[in-house]
Amino acid sequence: MLCRVVLMASGLVTVLGLTAAAGCSKTSSSAPSGDADAEGAPYHLPPLTLPPWLTDAKILVPGHDVTNNDCRTGICRHNENVDMTTFGGAIFLVHRTAESQVLGPNSSLHIYRSDDQGKTFVEQARIEAPVDRDLRDPSFFQVNGELRLKALTRLPVVSDRDSNVDTTTVMATSKDGKTWSALTPIAPGGWSFWRIKENAGAWYSAAYQDGDKSVVLYTSKDGTTWTAGPQVYGIAADTPLETELTFMPDGHLLALVRMDGEPKELLGDEGRLRTKICWAAPPAYDAFTCPDELDGQRLDGPLTFWNGDRLFVIARKHLQGTGKKRTALFEIAGDFAGGKLTIKEWGEVPSAGDTSYAGIAPLGGGRFVTSWYSGDLEKDGPWILELVDLTDIWQGTLDLNLLK
Repeated sequence: MLCRVVLMASGLVTVLGLTAAAGCSKTSSSAPSGDADAEGAPYHLPPLTLPPWLTDAKILVPGHDVTNNDCRTGICRHNENVDMTTFGGAIFLVHRTAESQVLGPNSSLHIYRSDDQGKTFVEQARIEAPVDRDLRDPSFFQVNGELRLKALTRLPVVSDRDSNVDTTTVMATSKDGKTWSALTPIAPGGWSFWRIKENAGAWYSAAYQDGDKSVVLYTSKDGTTWTAGPQVYGIAADTPLETELTFMPDGHLLALVRMDGEPKELLGDEGRLRTKICWAAPPAYDAFTCPDELDGQRLDGPLTFWNGDRLFVIARKHLQGTGKKRTALFEIAGDFAGGKLTIKEWGEVPSAGDTSYAGIAPLGGGRFVTSWYSGDLEKDGPWILELVDLTDIWQGTLDLNLLK
């Protein structure tokens, strides 16, 4: 039973109802517990058929059977927005918890550490949302031996295209991943940083404007003070937002721009599916050209990573005509020196409902531990409805040696 209201008009969808109605949630958990809840009662996964390159998969943080409604202090039913990194010989993982995808201050970020290559994770810290703003989209970066966390705070409003949310990109810092500084702003209001990447002693992030109007490159010499640079992409009618940066072996900077398109295309269920390919040349990265698109794939929440000289992306894909989404592994090939690119899908990880926004950490030898979030696999509901239903944090192991 969904216990929410969804209003559909002119091809746009607004999810209303900022809190769960009574009787819509079920058990409690406050730390990673595999596929069982905190009291030991197992949640029984349906049989999984994994692609050959995904050697294992399990639920790390369950949203199933969660009754806790205080998402500032404990795990709630909707767990999402994952990232991972290696730091100090350990693997760190972060995710958001809330009652739904809807913006609100009843949310927090949970940070975990693994000292056994991802076999087990232990919670290290919790960062609560500001009392009057939402907190989401965390990602790690590192500066001079210090672990840092970027996130977004937004006003708790319901709007289309991230409009009127007054985004503030914030940062927290830590020497050990356990004790964190307070969240502090690092960018002008109205701009959402995606992932922060380091290259040759400088830090870079693509930031998209509230209203999903344009994407701009921000740079920093110290990871703290940021300066707006060239526009990456600025056609507002294409609804550009989450933009993943990747530095190529020859120094070119690739920006993969998610484009949600015109109003009827926003949900990804009809019309064009496109990701804009933009390039900036080294060493200045002072101008972008966007000559091509990845046609047929809109990469929502993209995460790029290298395995040797091969470039991979984990992102959300769209099953048009069904309203459903999946999290999938793709490979980007072509001319990495600023030329044409192609995309190939290798398959899906276990995912359904509201899903994607992955993290990755290398294990060596072509193996990676990865994490993502997903709704109920058996229910497999339409994405727009599952935004306000439960989601679990998953983890698995990639063996890219098995991709031929």
